[in-house]
Amino acid sequence: MGHFVYKNFRMTDGGKFCIRIATPQDAEQLLTYTKVIFNEAPFLLFVKGEFNPTLEEQKAYIDRFLNDENKLALIAELEGEIMGFIDFSNGNRQRTMHQGTFGMSVAKEYRSKGVGKALLSSLIYWGKHNPMIEKIHLEVMSRNESAIKLYESAGFEREGIKRRAIKFNSHTYDDLIQMAYFF
Repeated sequence: MGHFVYKNFRMTDGGKFCIRIATPQDAEQLLTYTKVIFNEAPFLLFVKGEFNPTLEEQKAYIDRFLNDENKLALIAELEGEIMGFIDFSNGNRQRTMHQGTFGMSVAKEYRSKGVGKALLSSLIYWGKHNPMIEKIHLEVMSRNESAIKLYESAGFEREGIKRRAIKFNSHTYDDLIQMAYFF
């Protein structure tokens, strides 16, 4: 994992929280957090039941981030409770190592309080100080207007649209908007 310094932040309601590197010791709590997120976050690409790693698999997943300078996994934490998570992975081939993608989630009770903004700014800060990374990209559902607004406010640009890329049921679809931040 590339260099990252533990940081303290303040929510819009005044509460203090920190952002730190995820470690294998977080695996059990992160699994619990993720299961809750799947039940309360309508804009994730996974649906309930598709994410079932064992504790050992979760530990190994986190460990891979710790042992690679061009990957990053961060936890937003309040008094020992995970309130948000972001992970970034770059390409694994010589021609794609300069760029990568991330996933981010924030627990329902902490949304619209600056937690997502803090996670995203921490990722961007890390990327700016990582000589390998030149581009961060993502895909976001077009209906997720608050996330799109957050990404644009952080400097992400729209690159394209994947029409009807998400299928909710036999007649309901959503587009994926491709966005990128260039260093």
